Amino acid sequence: MSLENGQSSHFTDKTAVASVDTDHSIDEELGHYIEASPLPGASFAALELVESRASRRGKGQTDINYIERLPTVNDSTEHNLKKLETNRTTESVELDEGWRNRGWLVVVATFLVNFCVFGVTFSWGIMQDLYLKEIYAGQTDSFRISFVGTVGSACVVCTGIFIAPIVQRIGFRPAMAIGAILAPLGLVLASFATELWQVYLTQGLLFGIGGSFVFSPSISLPPQWFVKYRSLATGISVCGSGIGGLAMSPLTSFLIETTGYRMALRYLGIMVFGLLVIACALAKPRWKVKTDSKFVLIDTSLLTTDVMIFLLFGIVVPFGYLTPFFLLPPSVIVGIMSACNAISRIILGFLADKYGRINALFGCTFLAGVFTMVVWINAKSFGSLLAFGILYGLTGGGFVSLLPTVTADLVGIRNLSRGLGMCYMSSIFGTLFGTPLSGILSDRAGYTACIEFAGAMSILSSLIILVLRQRRSKGVVFCKI
Repeated sequence: MSLENGQSSHFTDKTAVASVDTDHSIDEELGHYIEASPLPGASFAALELVESRASRRGKGQTDINYIERLPTVNDSTEHNLKKLETNRTTESVELDEGWRNRGWLVVVATFLVNFCVFGVTFSWGIMQDLYLKEIYAGQTDSFRISFVGTVGSACVVCTGIFIAPIVQRIGFRPAMAIGAILAPLGLVLASFATELWQVYLTQGLLFGIGGSFVFSPSISLPPQWFVKYRSLATGISVCGSGIGGLAMSPLTSFLIETTGYRMALRYLGIMVFGLLVIACALAKPRWKVKTDSKFVLIDTSLLTTDVMIFLLFGIVVPFGYLTPFFLLPPSVIVGIMSACNAISRIILGFLADKYGRINALFGCTFLAGVFTMVVWINAKSFGSLLAFGILYGLTGGGFVSLLPTVTADLVGIRNLSRGLGMCYMSSIFGTLFGTPLSGILSDRAGYTACIEFAGAMSILSSLIILVLRQRRSKGVVFCKI
């Protein structure tokens, strides 16, 4: 972060970039950190770091650890530090977080967005099985058909950085309104498809782009309205993805059995449209959008050794993450796995605060790989598959919720949106090609090879995080990092 008179403090790659703000800049830029963060969890991570210090200043306390990490450049810097200690923001003092807080309606809006977007995404395995065995039997294989689901997932997660300039231009609600139209339209148009390429364009690309338009702006709204209950509010919001998977998988199966897959897609599109309209009506930003931010896709100044290691993790980890969701067609198992995934995102947040974010990230990723390679490979009955679904659901999606906070530690608050954008951009390769590669392995080398590939990718990604952990802890084994 920049100092007064254009001075800046630069750290090595082992230390997060820090900064000092003047007594009026934090309040002004607090909303900007949110609005410039178009990716999952970025707003939560930014405000957790900013307002934890703001609330301490509001109580007359000093963030000693933060100040100790700042180098003393000159008298001007020391003067800014004194202002930082004595400045009293009203952010955590005047905000009423009771039931009258407008933010609870925003939480409902974000919950509905997660419910719709990821509910449809996580239930793709049911549609894939139907397309492969019945609708387009003989016209495709597991490798090619998997791209429909992965294209949608990749668009939702990885294109948020391109949505940010649009949000800054037209605002949150208009951007979400675009997504509320495009996402359900993709499902409805897919019901009229007669060729496989039409499914790619509608149920894959169009739904994914629409999902990104509605998801990327909405995920940054709930943290703006809470300080004390931010973890609870954010947890409820992102739980919508798991609850959506739990509800949409059996619902999709039921609609296909009773009405046929074409009408099922239309009914799902109508339902998604209705819920997203409600979400758009309830969504409201606390701060006005700032239009003076510069859009940078890749900031080379952030590419330290630690960040490069973390980007490598972002490339590898998605190769194994979505495979169980797409290749386990029983809707009950996928639904329960999605519900456990939602629960784990709350639990891992508390564990990360207590034992360290990188420690938690390594633990959940390593366990996900072990459960895949040991439990799934030996699952021969519905009960054993259900056990794997629960275990993988509790660990497999941990990196999704922990990645933003680790990124904040690596690049600093002011660079959070750009750093997080690069991290999510790196994940596009695994998100797009992970499941198709598992599918082609399943077709040509057998189910065992598919499972072991997915598990091996998770294990490899955990070892990459272990390297990062040892660098950050300077070789200390037992420490919070």
